[in-house]
Amino acid sequence: MGRYIEKKIIKGRTYYYLTENRYVDGKWKKIRKYLGVATPAGFEKPRRKAPKPILSDKETRLVESIRKNYCRTHHLDSRLWKEERERFVSFIFNTNAIEGNPITYEDTDTILHGGKVKAKEKDVREITNMKKCIDFLFGYSGAVDEHLVLKLHAIQMKGVLPEAGQYRKVDVRVGRYICPPHQELPNLMKRFYTWFNESEKSMHPFELACLTHLKFVRIHPFRDGNGRMARLLMNLVLLKKGYPLLNIFNDEKLLYYLVLRKVDATKRPKSFVGYLFSTYVRQYEEYVK
Repeated sequence: MGRYIEKKIIKGRTYYYLTENRYVDGKWKKIRKYLGVATPAGFEKPRRKAPKPILSDKETRLVESIRKNYCRTHHLDSRLWKEERERFVSFIFNTNAIEGNPITYEDTDTILHGGKVKAKEKDVREITNMKKCIDFLFGYSGAVDEHLVLKLHAIQMKGVLPEAGQYRKVDVRVGRYICPPHQELPNLMKRFYTWFNESEKSMHPFELACLTHLKFVRIHPFRDGNGRMARLLMNLVLLKKGYPLLNIFNDEKLLYYLVLRKVDATKRPKSFVGYLFSTYVRQYEEYVK
């Protein structure tokens, strides 16, 4: 956990502090609030320690180098549509293609320019809906909570899925992965939001983004659209914390799924975080110094 009670002995006297580790401006800082000299209730109970970082110090420095150098020349707001249009078109094309949308990159670009292409209405709507999702996230400044997740899914699946903006009421499986029973979703999502709000204060933003994607897609709270939602939430974390977009490419779909399967088998997220880290560095190698 990021917040805990700390005991300090100064010149033979005991003092207690409410302590929180926060990642601020690329550095870890310890924030303390004095509680007094009396032993706080429950202090002697064992407390859970914050999980160790998955990224190494060297990897963290590389991510920070990308952030600093990228932000020297780009604005992380709606202006990115002009500055980095190709990256956003690529993101919309790839995130939909991974889920089976047949529209090409060129036609995706045409649709986003307001043009018409020969394609099913549902497939075109998935393209335009994803653009609306990105625009919504650029204007969003609230918490990552149920309101956000249901609203974002409603935008993404409008006209595509009747249950847009609603948790699934049926059990599903993805290949060999059996998703949690639908009856467990309210509790699982409540724990997900709690985990996010606690981890946001103590975890490096890139690692938080990766684990947000992983935890969300493993819960699979919707009947459809979960992969796209996971990639949107991952990028919401990155953009709001000052980091550029992370794209997962359709031509790497097999590797992407294999890494997710490895996590299922080992119950350890390191391989997935490592995969996204290497993908990120390749995408922004010109910003690494």
